[in-house]
Amino acid sequence: MKLKLLTLSFILLLSVGCNTYKEANTALISGNFSQAFEQSYQAYIKNPSEKNGIKYVPLIYEAYHKGQQSDEARLKEIENLSNSSKYEEAYRIIVGLQNRQKSIQGLEGRVVNGTKYSFKTKDYSQAFNSIQTKYATFLYDEANAFLNRGGKLNAQTAYQRFQTLENIFPNFKNTKTLMDTARANGMYQVLVQLQNNTEIIIPKLLEKDLLDFNSYGLDSQWTEFYTGKLNNSYDYVIQLSFETINISPEREKIEVHNFEKQIVDGKEELVQNGVVVKDKDGKVVMVDRNIIVKSRFEEVQRIKEAAITARYFLIDNQKQQTIETKNLVSQFIFSDSYGTYKGDRRSLDRDYLNMVGRRPAAFPSNEQMVYDCGQDLKRKFKNEITRMRI
Repeated sequence: MKLKLLTLSFILLLSVGCNTYKEANTALISGNFSQAFEQSYQAYIKNPSEKNGIKYVPLIYEAYHKGQQSDEARLKEIENLSNSSKYEEAYRIIVGLQNRQKSIQGLEGRVVNGTKYSFKTKDYSQAFNSIQTKYATFLYDEANAFLNRGGKLNAQTAYQRFQTLENIFPNFKNTKTLMDTARANGMYQVLVQLQNNTEIIIPKLLEKDLLDFNSYGLDSQWTEFYTGKLNNSYDYVIQLSFETINISPEREKIEVHNFEKQIVDGKEELVQNGVVVKDKDGKVVMVDRNIIVKSRFEEVQRIKEAAITARYFLIDNQKQQTIETKNLVSQFIFSDSYGTYKGDRRSLDRDYLNMVGRRPAAFPSNEQMVYDCGQDLKRKFKNEITRMRI
């Protein structure tokens, strides 16, 4: 069995290796030199000293040189282009040339089937510095243009450009300071308020929970939530207005359940036509003795309910306009049951057996009921904040 598994594993690995080689070779023939190089190189480094890895060296060699030549030719083509996207493409190409060249350092002079493979390399540092500076300058000017136009969306675009600039050219001019400015200008400030239009006091713990945005998991790059008094600095206001809070009285009711079940109660002699049946050895044949058992179960159900109706408002504070509003309804039910029985215990279903001897749980306070109901309201409130249109 182990031999079969090993054989199967070997066949699968061989099949995967063949497919990778074919895919890389097809990419090379198709002129997709980057794909051909990456696939063959990754296959090689998995087994650099094995036969299956060494066979990729000629493929890597050809894909490398053709890839370098193709990228260098493209760099010359885009030098005279007026399209602003040429800076990004040129930077991507020069980085690719350098990375591909770094990758083949361990392959230099590798001999495969009597052929020594020597990889040609160049110093791209001067070209890289030139392209990096041009691309950085382009990004810097473009980001500043967006930032100077004003408006949050333009500031957010500017921030993204500055962020790209910081990644390709760290500490270029005053990029970090401008990034902070763009982030501040692009940030939406949202005030969240709770209003209680009911005659019941909202528990302090629930109010704190509803306004604790760290517990919502609402990580947002461009939105900050605040609580407090309303002023003109806020972009939007979210209001959660409690309209009704209803708490039912504590109730108990009794339900009677009658059970009847056929069960096996030991063994008895098998009798047919008034005669005790025996087997071929003369022994009496014994069979299950089935009996009917019954019981009467009195279940005490203890119930208390809470319901909250609220209204969600999203308001554009600058325009003094309500953008959307929605009703939110939440309910919480406290339910507890216990019971006693008369009759044969064996007739009871498992759920009712579990109730026997159970002590009744204390009814929660009204404040606890409102809090528990508020947890469902919080989930619905979070969903509305997540999908709010700003």
